[in-house]
Amino acid sequence: MNRFFLLPLIGLFISTAPLFAGECSSSAYETLVAEGKSADGAREWGRSVEAYGRILAECRAEVKDADLVKVYDALSVAQLMRENCADAIENAKKCLELDNRYNACMMTAAKCYESLGDRSMALEYAKAAVDAGGHDEYSSAVAIYAKDFLKRIEKK
Repeated sequence: MNRFFLLPLIGLFISTAPLFAGECSSSAYETLVAEGKSADGAREWGRSVEAYGRILAECRAEVKDADLVKVYDALSVAQLMRENCADAIENAKKCLELDNRYNACMMTAAKCYESLGDRSMALEYAKAAVDAGGHDEYSSAVAIYAKDFLKRIEKK
């Protein structure tokens, strides 16, 4: 008699399981963030790209708006390090759409454009990074890096 109740329950579970497969729990999100940071620290850029890509694809609802900029930044840097400049530029631009003063993303784009041989775009993004200035320690350090980058590029 119990199997008559169990079979419909199993059927219901099987039919609804795909609906829950794409959801991302807070713990899954935290695990992906930790995985991304660990991969960054180990300079395992493929793992970084995978972790940050999964965060954007699977856990977007869990990401706070302020952290979304950082996810795009981390993803674009990992793509730059893998010499995938087209995707790195695309994600740096997404980062800048969210925060047009986030000069770290400007410098990722600048480095990519330099790698691609587009000196004028590299200069444009580096100048924008300097103009954005520093509103905290990190952005101040990026502005200093951008100035050094400009000096080096302008000598060429």
